[in-house]
Amino acid sequence: MRLVLATICVLPLALPAARAADWPQFRGGAALGHVPAARLPVAWSNEQHLAWRTAIPGSGWSQPVVAGGRIYVTTAVSGGNDRPKNSTSGVMDFSTLGRPSLPKNALEWRVLCLDPTNGRVLWSKTVAQEKPTFGKHASNTYATETPCATADTIYAFFGATGTLVALDRDGGERWRREFGPQKTTNQFGTGSSPTLHDGRLLLQLYNEEAATLFCLDAATGKDLWKADRAKGTSWATPVVWTNAGTVEVLAAGDKSLIAYGLADGLERWRLEDIDTSFACSVVADAAGVYFGTSSPGSKSPAAAIAPGHLGDLTPPKGTKQTPAIPWSRTKSGAGMPSPVVVGDLLFFFGNTVTCLDKRTGAEKFRKRLPGGTTCVGSPLVIGDRIYLVNEKGTTLVLRAGDAYQLLGESTIGPGDEVFWATPAVAGNALLIRSSDALYCIRE
Repeated sequence: MRLVLATICVLPLALPAARAADWPQFRGGAALGHVPAARLPVAWSNEQHLAWRTAIPGSGWSQPVVAGGRIYVTTAVSGGNDRPKNSTSGVMDFSTLGRPSLPKNALEWRVLCLDPTNGRVLWSKTVAQEKPTFGKHASNTYATETPCATADTIYAFFGATGTLVALDRDGGERWRREFGPQKTTNQFGTGSSPTLHDGRLLLQLYNEEAATLFCLDAATGKDLWKADRAKGTSWATPVVWTNAGTVEVLAAGDKSLIAYGLADGLERWRLEDIDTSFACSVVADAAGVYFGTSSPGSKSPAAAIAPGHLGDLTPPKGTKQTPAIPWSRTKSGAGMPSPVVVGDLLFFFGNTVTCLDKRTGAEKFRKRLPGGTTCVGSPLVIGDRIYLVNEKGTTLVLRAGDAYQLLGESTIGPGDEVFWATPAVAGNALLIRSSDALYCIRE
């Protein structure tokens, strides 16, 4: 059985443009975890450079997003003990496998708006209130999907209820869609976030009952197109990539990766025979698409896909390399953090960091992270540095080079919180979410 959980989405041309200080969706948008520039302190703690800490009710692994001078986070509130378990007491405890956590009472799914200057909650909007149909893993939450935002609209999706809602900057509802609760493998819970691009909202609903990629008009919520594939759970978030001049949507599903044309939803290429589903998302740049995924019992595959190819790109049996697949390897795939590309280097994370040459797949180094502590949230790249938050609340700063170099470690929190959410950058502030609160780090 596969235990895969995700903390697991440029801005529309037809909608207000992003500001430099915005972080509008999962991994920040088309930059896929890259921040052009940010002035962050070298080290911090609970006593130094912690600008504010705001308690967040309920629980959620969604990333905070920033747009129009406001922070938005989602959460699911039960009224009881909402705190998800860490890797040791959750993921690594096989007694939790196949025993989903299902609350007895109705939950409230909320969107919160915060002031970035002081962390004050400006408003809280309940968008759904009901008892979940399906359970989740003890380490997951009922609000793992990251919202998208522009200066005047917030798009929040909750897979547990299938609710997608568009709110204005004051919390007023613009439109909503109800897709129904998403049944996942072993009731591990959901995690795929929506992606916003060129006035279109992409929603990947890959579950045990159906698998459909929706492309919606962001202004109205109406279908522009949808693409179906074989059912099977995936926690990946769609990625937009330009392939030989055509804008494509990369949708990573159960055992396959398929690219669709953004304009019409027609399939352009596919890669089959991946031996597991996707807990993390893919990464792409002008030179190609790169992925690595892993689950217990899988071969932990990783591969690159070159641009300019169409059709079925699956290599023939016994073949690993083709013109479309420059390299493919096993025992390399990521766990839950999505990978990042820096120059010609590709990085995967978990309780180790693995660096590959993105052109050849050759391993540059593999190193266990300090203390062997697991990282679940996806990394950020700021200049030549990689920022990664482990589940204990320690931010590791690594040199983004072909040799392992740890530049710093900084820890926040009281010591008993769990940190699985992907951090975000807003201007010169680092936003880190825990099981209990949202922290703001700045000089």
